[in-house]
Parts: sequence; structure tokens; C-alpha cells
Amino acid sequence: MELPHLELRLRGGGISILDPSSVDPRYDYDFTNINDKNKEFMRVGIKYARPCGWKRYAIKVLDKFENTVWLGQNNNPGEWPVSYHGTGRNEAKTIAMDGFDLTKGKRFVFGYGVYSTPDIKVAEKYAKRFTYKNNQYLVVLQNRVNPQTLLKLSANQTGVGEYWISPSDKGIRPYGLCIRKL
Repeated sequence: MELPHLELRLRGGGISILDPSSVDPRYDYDFTNINDKNKEFMRVGIKYARPCGWKRYAIKVLDKFENTVWLGQNNNPGEWPVSYHGTGRNEAKTIAMDGFDLTKGKRFVFGYGVYSTPDIKVAEKYAKRFTYKNNQYLVVLQNRVNPQTLLKLSANQTGVGEYWISPSDKGIRPYGLCIRKL
């Protein structure tokens, strides 16, 4: 997948999804050609489906919170599981810089909170397409969610896929922006 021009634009010009001050390129990761078919990853005992087929741009979070335990990757106490949230280009920028804001929510079909999912394929259904240089792209936020307050709904309950509801916008923290060329 070709994203070199898009990558440069993401970091400070053109379509400007992310402001240069809000990215941390050391943690960017290209999952576009990775297939985890026979692999399993865990975060705090919960399956972590990596965003295969997507390019992840890291959001700068190391100085935003009291600590980074929630961001761990060794299944340590205090670590939060990974979720995804489909959104639009402009919304992704705002959320990446300021975090989720429940006051901007419009639909709360299964209860009040920020909706996300452990399955990027479910999240991409809610992502808004955008065009750059005659190519179409989707954007999905990669988050960590507080497992102590998380409400989980099964695919049977939603009819779409597994949903996770964070009843407070403080219980979900975006740390990556995933982009996929269609």
C-alpha cells in the first residue's frame, strides 16, 4: 500500500489529519502486509486483534497522563485492552489532540458512553471515507480502554459485532490512528 505522500501530509501539511505536535513517529507501525491468521496476541487476558492491512500512526500520549501503565504490552496489572473506533478524518484529528468528548455524542443505542470495538473490521464500518490524490482511505482510531468500567456487548446483542462502551470519556484513550487505502 502506498502512503508515502499521505504520510508526509499527515505530519504537517495538505490534508493534515494529525498536527505534527500530536504524533510520535517512533511508535508508528506498518501493518499493511502483515497477516496474523495463525497468531494470537493478548492484552490483559483479552485478545488483541492487531490492525492488519492498516498503517498505524502513533499519537503522542507519553506526556498526557499520570503514567503509562495503561499502555503496557506485557499483560501487567493496570494495563488496558485495545479497541478501535471508526470515525472521519476531521473527527480523528480532534480526538487525537483532545481525547474523546461524550458531549459530542449523538446516538447511544445501547447506553451512554463512547463506543469502540476490539475488532477493527467492525470499527471500519463506522469510518468515513476520504479522498486524497484520487484514492479513497478510511481512518480508525486505536485506543486503550479502562477494563474496570467497560461494558461489553456481544455480536448477538448488537447485530453488528462486539461493542465496548466506556461510560466516561476518561475511560478510553486514543494512542494510534490507523489508515487504510481502499
